Amino acid sequence: MDFLKKAKAQLKELENDLNKATASLGLGEKREEAATPSAPAAPAYPAAQTPVAAEPTSASSTPATSTVNTPATSVAPSIAPEAPKTKLPLAIRKNVRDNWELQQPELEANISGLLGVPWKTSIDPGYLYTLAESRYAKESPGQMIAKYVEAAHHGINEYLKKFGSDGKSELNSVCSTHTITLEPATSSKISYAGCEISGGMLRLMFGKGYLGSNITEVCTELAGAVNAAGKSFVPGGGAALDFDAKNSIRNDYEPAIGDVKARISTLLALPVVTLHPNFEQNFAKIAAYTASGQQSNMYPRDWQKRLGGHTLLYFEGLANQLERAGFKNDEMLQEGFKDVVERNEIGLRIVDRLVKGSYNECVIEGGVLYMQTTLPYWTSNIRDTGAQVLDLL
Repeated sequence: MDFLKKAKAQLKELENDLNKATASLGLGEKREEAATPSAPAAPAYPAAQTPVAAEPTSASSTPATSTVNTPATSVAPSIAPEAPKTKLPLAIRKNVRDNWELQQPELEANISGLLGVPWKTSIDPGYLYTLAESRYAKESPGQMIAKYVEAAHHGINEYLKKFGSDGKSELNSVCSTHTITLEPATSSKISYAGCEISGGMLRLMFGKGYLGSNITEVCTELAGAVNAAGKSFVPGGGAALDFDAKNSIRNDYEPAIGDVKARISTLLALPVVTLHPNFEQNFAKIAAYTASGQQSNMYPRDWQKRLGGHTLLYFEGLANQLERAGFKNDEMLQEGFKDVVERNEIGLRIVDRLVKGSYNECVIEGGVLYMQTTLPYWTSNIRDTGAQVLDLL
């Protein structure tokens, strides 16, 4: 038995030696290995060719999500082939170059000089050419564009003559990009030429079919465009003063109200008196009222331009009535006023209905004397304000 076990062990050793020898010669059973083969698989294309994505033969053969590799020197495929950049005829390109592009820096500099900050133009002659209907617009687009920008310069200059540094500041503010464009009108209010301000740009506009017509009128209503764009929001007050209202307050109210306030202070023997014009609240109420169409034909259409002046008239009217009632140098009346108007404050407000008056009246609430009127009578009988003030003491 020991002999047999020993013989089997020797046979096993011989078998192992035989397997090793076979493996070293590359014979025998083939096994999978994790190592990468030393020779790569033959490519499906010629060995000398570098694989690149094939360009489609037409735009329609390219899937929307595919990527096309193009050489660095080639032109990138159009993103919007249905609206390619307009290529102008050579004669038109020359007209644009000679009559617009060569003048563009000077025209921009002229406008920038007026407004004190750099302004630029953003105008596409190719796009305008597709909209041209008149012979002038078609054959002389360079001269036409230059004329539009010159007209804008003239309109801005006239605007600044009227509104001065305040107008300049307002225009630069509402046109925050300091850019001028030329494009079709978006409003039916513009028939031939006009302008509007939106997106921080001054947009010169022309009516459908009227590119190149009435160019000199393009900025004659610039003040209206600034006014429409120049809203100042007052949190909590629900009011937005437009440029006309703000300009009226600056020019018609602020320069004169100091003297009126001093006069009231003297009449009432008050070292300190505070006036509350409530511009924002009154503006908001009048704006809503006129927008509703409830006002009469006699109501001033340009009420925004008179907001400062009318407000001043109310305080002047009160001063006149106090003097007429004999408050000046009358200690008894002055003391009576101080007893009920404890806060030494006088305000102006618009209410839904009056307590006793017909057009306006005075009431005392919380130690404050209020002059008040209603919307239909905002500009009526202002000089009578405070006529019954003695009855309140």
